Amino acid sequence: MQIGLTDSHATYPDLIEKHGDLLDEIDKACKELRPIEDRSYLARRFNDRIVPTFRKYSLLGLPISSKYGEGRGIDPLTYSLALERIGMEGTGVRTFFSGHISLGQLTVQRWGDEDQKERFLTPATRGDTIFAFGLTEPEAGSDPASLKTEFEERDGNFILNGSKYLISNGSIADAVIVFAYPKAKREGMCAFIVNSDSKGFQPTQLKEKVGMFTSDTAMFEMHDVKVPKGNLLGPRGKGLSIAYSALMNGRLSVAAGCVGVIRDCLEEVLDYSRKKVEAQKSLGRNQWAQRHIAQIATNMEAARYITYTAAIVKGKYENQTSNIELRTEADRLIAQAKYFASNAAHDSAEAAVKILGNDGQSFGYRSPRHLCDVRVTRIYEGTDEIMQLRIASLLLGRDYEAYQ
Repeated sequence: MQIGLTDSHATYPDLIEKHGDLLDEIDKACKELRPIEDRSYLARRFNDRIVPTFRKYSLLGLPISSKYGEGRGIDPLTYSLALERIGMEGTGVRTFFSGHISLGQLTVQRWGDEDQKERFLTPATRGDTIFAFGLTEPEAGSDPASLKTEFEERDGNFILNGSKYLISNGSIADAVIVFAYPKAKREGMCAFIVNSDSKGFQPTQLKEKVGMFTSDTAMFEMHDVKVPKGNLLGPRGKGLSIAYSALMNGRLSVAAGCVGVIRDCLEEVLDYSRKKVEAQKSLGRNQWAQRHIAQIATNMEAARYITYTAAIVKGKYENQTSNIELRTEADRLIAQAKYFASNAAHDSAEAAVKILGNDGQSFGYRSPRHLCDVRVTRIYEGTDEIMQLRIASLLLGRDYEAYQ
């Protein structure tokens, strides 16, 4: 399975061999979690064994520096390999990691001061503190600049008021990165690390959703929530920059997880097609089934290529954060990976359900679950339409942005 990565002679088997020990640990954790995830999905309940299972293998701080708790310090490409395997277990499982690590911990590691990193990253990598990312609001999704949450300074603290909506890990999080504008102003957005046990912080779990049954999704309201000055994340007034950099992490996470979804669908239909007999003929010999299998397999390799390429460039950018051209390239490639992989995963899950026929109507099979769950990947961290505009504007230049 040669994949021809940009600036690399690596093949997929080479990557597996290079990172074999870590990927073996992740595989063991995923196999241990799978029967629990199966039961939780059929019961439509949050899988509360995700944290204990991955904590057992010290996998809750994969890309975080080993200076902090149980951080493993892996690069973006290795992290993408990890998320691909985790994504096979379901978008709900991978979404937990996106909220806790990609959007949460990585944002603190990039923008936090040393005190914040020690206070929050050390327990987070051990699973003692769970992160969420509070950007989306009831009236602010694709355009984060339109959010209405506000803050003011009072008695030496920041006081936050507002609502956040459709927040992954929102009702189980101990710490939430929250974005808000100064009161009565539409500029100077700031980011804060908010403790969920603060007075006035009121989360509500959202259960009526399409798929994603084992993932925690919530909204929360903040009524005069007191945030210490030491919990301001990054430079004052740089909230929008922090949000956009975090979304790059989140989008790459989505892309990698979607590769895992395609891989799991392919494994299921290959096994099913070899065993299923219709009209005294193996389904695997059916030309119609083979066409769908070929498309799923091609989707997987194409999604892998663009996702791994984006991860490699992102890794280079992390070593040269002042390089604007490299940042633009990473931003574009990540947007392309997220856009392509999420659509490919949705198409692949649908093709897999077609191969399953009547069995494709049962959540006893994995592909129907993936089909329900993966639809959200074309919405969160940037809709298909926003990704298209993002990709085009980064190619054309700032003067051609279709939205501000």
